[in-house]
Amino acid sequence: MSIKYALELLSGKPLEALNALSPSELLKIDEIRLRVNRPLSLSVGGNDIVMSGVTALPEDIEHTFKAAFSYSMHSYSKELSLGYITAAGGNRVGICGTAVSASDRFSVDTVKYISSVNIRIAREIKGCADGIMKNCFSGGLCGLLVVGPPSSGKTTVLRDIARQLGSKYKLSLIDELNEISATHRNAAQNDVGCLTDVFVGYPKHIGVSTAVRVMSPRAIIADEIGSEEDCRALEFALHSGVKLITAVHGESLEDARKKPAVARLIGEEAFKYAAELTPSREIRVVGID
Repeated sequence: MSIKYALELLSGKPLEALNALSPSELLKIDEIRLRVNRPLSLSVGGNDIVMSGVTALPEDIEHTFKAAFSYSMHSYSKELSLGYITAAGGNRVGICGTAVSASDRFSVDTVKYISSVNIRIAREIKGCADGIMKNCFSGGLCGLLVVGPPSSGKTTVLRDIARQLGSKYKLSLIDELNEISATHRNAAQNDVGCLTDVFVGYPKHIGVSTAVRVMSPRAIIADEIGSEEDCRALEFALHSGVKLITAVHGESLEDARKKPAVARLIGEEAFKYAAELTPSREIRVVGID
């Protein structure tokens, strides 16, 4: 279980406090947040709970931070500069502190004096895309656009689509932020299908182009498209005979059409269906003319 791996990153009073909870209580935790010399807090079902009397000491922060990075920060310099890493079990560990800026001052080289650590518990919801699979893929592979506002479950849906389609077809998963596969070192912590090849950390347009050239996928799955570079790479894949399954921010399909890159792909008949998601995680499948 992901919560078990999360507990392995903790020490001191925070660990004692969580070990005192029942298994059912632990399974409800979405986030564990440590702030130096301040109380431990948990996110449970969208609510923030402060654990009064359980203070995260500097040594607790240091332990969790170093454990998440496998005590080898130099090996994860990119992740450190981005402010997060995917740890064992697929949990995402985010950090904040004092940034050390690159020479151009437009990017971050690294982070020092870590003041907060957030462990986001990884969860798969297998079967959440069953309706999409029935309505869109019962006749075989096709292009699909998943549309939804933030926190509507787009990434969760893409993960389950990858799991189900990736058991039948060769897929390339372009997981730029490592949110779909939750790859730790060279192994996906989430089930993304036995025939799925995962590209982690690649800028989306580079990952898409590379996948088409070297992995001969039947379909490509990519999250959060939007830039002109993304569009050109997806067009390259489409013209190479690869089906596109991707997601975009939007309240509806009509809202998504306002984005030039999406409108262009729709105009090229890249997508047969759209799956509209709502903040309450409802899914509506519509055909795209």
